[in-house]
Amino acid sequence: MSDRAVNNIYDDEIVELFQNAFEADITNEEYANQYFMAITRINNYDLQKQTALKLNKLFSNSSSNKKGKYFCWAIMSLILQSRYQKDCPKALITKLAEQMILKAIEKDFIIDYEGLFMYLTILIDQERYKEALDILNGDLGSKCIKIETERNRLNIELNRKTKQWEQLIKVCQDIIENNDHDNFTCFYNIIDALFILIEENVLAIDYLNNETFINVYDWIKKIQEEELKNGISKIKRAPFIAEIELEKKIINMTDKYCCFEDLLPYLEILDSDELINDFKAELNKLIKSTDINVNDIQRNVNIEKINFYLGYKINNEEEMKQYVKKLISLYEETLPFGTKLEDTERQFGDDYLVIAASLLIDYYKLTDKTCYIYQAIAILEHGLEKSKFNFQFKIILMRLYSILGDAFRTTELSRSLNLRSIQFDTLSFLYTEGMDSLNIVQIPLHIYNLCLSIYKSNNIEVPDVITQAYKNETYSKIIEILDFYNKLNNSIQQVLFHQQIIRIQTLQAFNTVDKVNSYLSSVDDKYIDITEEYLSKCTDNRDYKVFAHWKNEKTTLEEKIRCRPLKNTLWIQLFGLIPKILKNIALKNIEKIKADNEKLTALLSKDNLISELLPSEIANGKIVNEFAKFVIEADQSKETKVHYASNIAPNRKSRNLPWVINIQEKKKLNTLINSKKNTGIESIKEIFGSDEALIDNLMSNNKELLIKTFDQWQSSVSTSLENTLKETEIKMKLL
Repeated sequence: MSDRAVNNIYDDEIVELFQNAFEADITNEEYANQYFMAITRINNYDLQKQTALKLNKLFSNSSSNKKGKYFCWAIMSLILQSRYQKDCPKALITKLAEQMILKAIEKDFIIDYEGLFMYLTILIDQERYKEALDILNGDLGSKCIKIETERNRLNIELNRKTKQWEQLIKVCQDIIENNDHDNFTCFYNIIDALFILIEENVLAIDYLNNETFINVYDWIKKIQEEELKNGISKIKRAPFIAEIELEKKIINMTDKYCCFEDLLPYLEILDSDELINDFKAELNKLIKSTDINVNDIQRNVNIEKINFYLGYKINNEEEMKQYVKKLISLYEETLPFGTKLEDTERQFGDDYLVIAASLLIDYYKLTDKTCYIYQAIAILEHGLEKSKFNFQFKIILMRLYSILGDAFRTTELSRSLNLRSIQFDTLSFLYTEGMDSLNIVQIPLHIYNLCLSIYKSNNIEVPDVITQAYKNETYSKIIEILDFYNKLNNSIQQVLFHQQIIRIQTLQAFNTVDKVNSYLSSVDDKYIDITEEYLSKCTDNRDYKVFAHWKNEKTTLEEKIRCRPLKNTLWIQLFGLIPKILKNIALKNIEKIKADNEKLTALLSKDNLISELLPSEIANGKIVNEFAKFVIEADQSKETKVHYASNIAPNRKSRNLPWVINIQEKKKLNTLINSKKNTGIESIKEIFGSDEALIDNLMSNNKELLIKTFDQWQSSVSTSLENTLKETEIKMKLL
């Protein structure tokens, strides 16, 4: 049974307990409040509303209810019912909520932002944005909202929804002029509104001579002039980026760390070789190589990143190696400037190494030479010694070690990330994607269970936060919290963790028939009974954009260094069906086996199977598919199962079962690795055909690091292979 199911049973019992206490003494306001709070934990919005109205009637003269708190609880319950409850008359419920909020306004219950929030939400849910805007900027809005920034945020949101573009420009200009020159959101909203007006032909076709366009442009220049008076060290970037957005021109702000990231969207407008070459020539004139300071380094790094994005002219592997040498040399030259940096800070030239590693990765993908993976690892590990908290170094290294099959160093690096809370959901895929395929079971099991803690906390803590929001009458937080809760509770990553645990534990149990039957019978159906409806609710919160993507091409760095196809709905369907079929075989439920095996047969015939799954995973599916057919045939046969198995099954197995694990090949590789243990670079050369010049000359001062890297990989792969050989032989005998 899942944690949420256990919590639901517990919460239902708590509701019943407080209901009995309240009904035994309906004059006790404390019991009444506890009863309502208990109901909020089970998401029964209709019962919430009824109970809140009952409280409002029973305790109308209570000091706690003098501003209509219980009546507002009922309104909020209706809003939540309309938003989150399935199969309810949403229009009718929203209309009722509107009638009640108008009554609350009459009784002077709506006196602050939280009350106004409910009114605006009711109107927005009906797409009555213009009315919501009028309320916000009318007497009620002035009365309820005392914080100007909150009114501004709502004004921007509602002006966008009502398509009041000229008003949106005015609102954003007022916000910026009120000492908020670095408000990127407002500048982008102004530019968006202008171009939407142009596209809608509201402005004259010759918009560069149009008064509105010119006024906005002149206004941006005025804000820039005000900023320039403050001196270059205190300058705000937003007004200048706004000019780039407006004019599509690149300006000179190259000594800011964020320059490259700011300019990235605009580099794409350089759409001809001549333009690119001219631009790069102008940029390269700005590179300073003597008598440099930190600002010069930052400028040089940004220019290098822009050159990399626009494309190096590298024609072959030898030129690539020379460029990697150059980048490492540039990095080494920056190190003296970082001697006084804190341990948590990056060295000024770190991005040179990221570019160097990216080049090596490109050539690994092009040539399939594993030596380039080792070289990229050596470079980044070298950088990590100086910048111990460099996030990019760590996440790229984790992926590279995963490609090599080194679970130990990958895990070590993942721990150093110190992921917390929601990051387990958004970032753990960086190092967990391929772990369940390495056959080093204890490491992934520990990690998966650790990552699942965020979902357990979500189920336990969110109901408490919601009850506090009701108590404090902070209604705006309730929708925000519930949206977060649903996003996390329906996370695709949570499903993957559970299925990966089931997969590993099934393999662990596969030593005796009794043991595997016992385990499979206990598997929770929630994570193996995967329907299309279930998948449609899943949210993919994984953050694929954390990797540096500094190259002008569709395939990102994150995609290039995946150790396996990304696990998505097809993987979830397959590894839902496999344990589900095995479970029903253990339970001897033939009808369910038939139904699910038909689904598995259909899934295994899909065109995208090879691009989304590993060959071994497809083989897993085919083995179970054939095994299920055998069980169905044996059940339908008039012969005894023993006779059927001894006479028919062997022919079926040899004909259809894809025994893809070649034991002899595995043993040969294992012997080779063990025979070369602790010989470092020589092993790399022999097994992977590494480029001797690249290893001996390019990174001669890092041989120890290369040896350490290879020896760690040896240990990981050797453990994995030994486990694979042992478990495969057991399972083959058992089947």
